[in-house]
Amino acid sequence: MANTSMRFPVIYLHIPKTAGTSFRISAEHYFGPWNVLNDYGEKSPNTSEDILSAFYSKKDLDSLSDKGLQKRFLTGHISFGKYREVFPDSPIVTFFRNPVERVISEFVHFVNHHQYQGSLPEFYRSKQFQNRQARALSGAKPTDLDFFGITENYELSLNRFNERYGTNFPMAVLNQGKYEGGIQEFAKPEEIEEIKEINHLDEEVYRYALEHFESQKNKPKSILKSVERYSGSFGGVRGDKIYGWTLDRESEKPATICVTVNGEERVQQVADVFREDIRRKGIHVSGNCGFEIPLEQLGTIIPGDRIAVVSADKKYELSNSPMTFTA
Repeated sequence: MANTSMRFPVIYLHIPKTAGTSFRISAEHYFGPWNVLNDYGEKSPNTSEDILSAFYSKKDLDSLSDKGLQKRFLTGHISFGKYREVFPDSPIVTFFRNPVERVISEFVHFVNHHQYQGSLPEFYRSKQFQNRQARALSGAKPTDLDFFGITENYELSLNRFNERYGTNFPMAVLNQGKYEGGIQEFAKPEEIEEIKEINHLDEEVYRYALEHFESQKNKPKSILKSVERYSGSFGGVRGDKIYGWTLDRESEKPATICVTVNGEERVQQVADVFREDIRRKGIHVSGNCGFEIPLEQLGTIIPGDRIAVVSADKKYELSNSPMTFTA
């Protein structure tokens, strides 16, 4: 089967309650969170500064294109055409979900996380929550995307995505809207039928996606640029130690780092300290990827010295490295 080359960033249409958060966290784990751009609207605290500056404030699409091509992944509650002009060669991907399940899951999410006080019918009769999947496509068909997955077959879909693009996104299942007993016990039969009727465009999209999901295996594989073996961040000095984290995507085992002062190697150490924040964010499966090194192990250091942290093979330097020691 022939391969086709694709350019970064991968554009992911995050349709609410279709496993979007899980997929985004997997992307952050694989590419590194600094390589991910988020667009959840001008007022959202989750929207990346580059997006706010270039898209919402200045409308400087050339600047956004230059910055975005250096990233690996762009996601948010965006529509099919929003970034088509900016990144014309980027693959666009998404997931689709049974519309009734999706609506009820979003309702549960709003009740649990946004203090929504209305009833289920009041929720699904509001236009903003209707036909979200069709609206994200903006008239396109699922097969117009470079790839789409099915939420109910999330693990299979993730495997297909990895196979298609030569990536290794880890499995993560987060931010699920849970409800007891299934939709039949949560919603009355007449409410289920009304949800289907109101979301008839989504019903059509979902049926079409199910019919054509298997046919995607016949598409040529799209090979993306290789991703750096290592990722990590140098946190700086805290108390009497330097700290940070790093990981080795090739082996998933704790990576060995090398610390230099003004270019002189001072110490090597395995980064295997547990970092709950890194595990919680899904960046590393176990979280055993941190390092804390007492300053005394680095020998004599004076203000103005440059401390750098690199991989043991000297091929990767952690983000935020080097730092200037200020005592």
